[in-house]
Amino acid sequence: ARGAGGQAMSEIQKFSLVYDPAEDRIALDTEDDGGATMRLWLTQRLCRGLVGAFAPAVQKSLGAEIPPQHEAAVQAFEQAAAMQDFGKVAGVQPKAGSTVGLVHTVHITPTTAGFTLAFEFGQRRSVPIGLGVAQARQTLAVIYQLYVAAGWPLDVWPGWIADPPQTAPIAALN
Repeated sequence: ARGAGGQAMSEIQKFSLVYDPAEDRIALDTEDDGGATMRLWLTQRLCRGLVGAFAPAVQKSLGAEIPPQHEAAVQAFEQAAAMQDFGKVAGVQPKAGSTVGLVHTVHITPTTAGFTLAFEFGQRRSVPIGLGVAQARQTLAVIYQLYVAAGWPLDVWPGWIADPPQTAPIAALN
């Protein structure tokens, strides 16, 4: 990828999301392949739009037609499977002098492997982050947890994240 002026852009290698109560915003902290960090702020209004567009896209990413009566269970299973390997990498810690910006738009682009989220901020600056489907589900789960921590309205969230069906434990096998 090339940035403004034809410069090669670094690729984001990892990112973290954290709620800042003093700002009442979510911080998206990124680290690129060169070790440079950036902090981008996501407002509640922006997050509502992001969740409203991204959750249905992730839900449809299974690629198979699921009968409506099984949709909630299948989505909850896929969500649980995606969370199995979550949290095994240390979060990003922004460095002094990191770029900081307020995100005003997020573009969601489906890819063969999942999605690209391009976070636009400042004057025509954009930070693209590639996500596999499992990473997309993990990202939605973290944003949901931050919504709860912030006390933001949860009406935009689908049930497979906000209120997944509980499966009965297996008591015995015959």
